[in-house]
Amino acid sequence: MKITLQKLIYLIAFISFTLTAKAQYSPVPDTLRYSIGLDGGAPNGSLGDSYKFLAGVSLQADFPMTERIYITANLGYNMLAANTNSPSNPQAIVGLVQPNLSYVPLKIGFKYLLIRSFYVQVEGGESLLLNKSAVYGLNSTGLVYAGQMGIIFRLKQKSYIDAGIRYEGTQSYYGDGGYNTFFGARVAYAFNLK
Repeated sequence: MKITLQKLIYLIAFISFTLTAKAQYSPVPDTLRYSIGLDGGAPNGSLGDSYKFLAGVSLQADFPMTERIYITANLGYNMLAANTNSPSNPQAIVGLVQPNLSYVPLKIGFKYLLIRSFYVQVEGGESLLLNKSAVYGLNSTGLVYAGQMGIIFRLKQKSYIDAGIRYEGTQSYYGDGGYNTFFGARVAYAFNLK
């Protein structure tokens, strides 16, 4: 309960910040926008026993449908850093060091600008495991879904900082029907072509 209440307080603070950011009150132009971002996150559940943190990079394109609705395409590279000191690691083999898990998520989705530059985004797609033999995975691919909310800060004409918090889940590569989930953030440099 304490963790859920803390997350709710952070969410309310984030939304309050976006509503009072008077300097960012101009709408984002509805033209094709690209972004290059850094991703980070904290694994949840049993994944948190196996891995300490997630780090990655991503490229995203936002294709405008209307002034407020965009279709997104996202390609990334994520690495989960192994927790080599955890005795409860389900994928660990006694006497062997647990390797990092590396994968490439390919996602498409929708971004909706709620108020000016504050948005919500949902995505889905496929995740490709890069080091299947090193982590003793059974599957090379898994479904991936993500939800994000964020704000686009204007830097100069046609350039922005796109910052958001996200929740993402990837289907387990071990054939157990589970999902590996994490809470994270994405901070990206974005720019319009026109």
